[in-house]
Amino acid sequence: MLAVVDNTIMRILFLFIALFSFGNLISQDPPSNYKDFERQYEKNIRKTRINGVYIPKDLDDVFSQLEKRSEPEAIRSFKLAPEELVAKKLHFSLGRWMIFNWNFEEGSRISHYLHELGLQDNDDRAQFLIVSFHRHLNEKDLEVEKRVTELVEARKKEKEKNQTRELIETKPIPKDKS
Repeated sequence: MLAVVDNTIMRILFLFIALFSFGNLISQDPPSNYKDFERQYEKNIRKTRINGVYIPKDLDDVFSQLEKRSEPEAIRSFKLAPEELVAKKLHFSLGRWMIFNWNFEEGSRISHYLHELGLQDNDDRAQFLIVSFHRHLNEKDLEVEKRVTELVEARKKEKEKNQTRELIETKPIPKDKS
């Protein structure tokens, strides 16, 4: 059974990659300073399209776009797979596609919406959208506030862990005695 689910997930992954691979063919120069970044961000969060890609405005719009861009068989397989497996397997494909094409880095309607919910990290935003879409398809409660809190707390703990991590002590390399 697990092999069938893994095979199904791989097919889903392939279909999502194929569907979303034509995204960002044109890119803009990154802002050179914080003031320029803020100015561009304010423009981006009002745009319906960035680099030719439609930008959803909220969760319902995300669900609509993902359903519109995906094959029915991929949707069915995605829906039937376990939530944890889907979230893990699709993070580096669909999740990366969302981060890049929905312009999480420089701001967009959906990244701003997620920022307003409390999600600051782009990987957390992508993970949140993937799991939300899976729950939407399975008609489960999205538990938006609860999941946002869990993601924020997990990110906070990870940062604290990284800040308090001790450096590994190494022995000096002996000098050549010749």
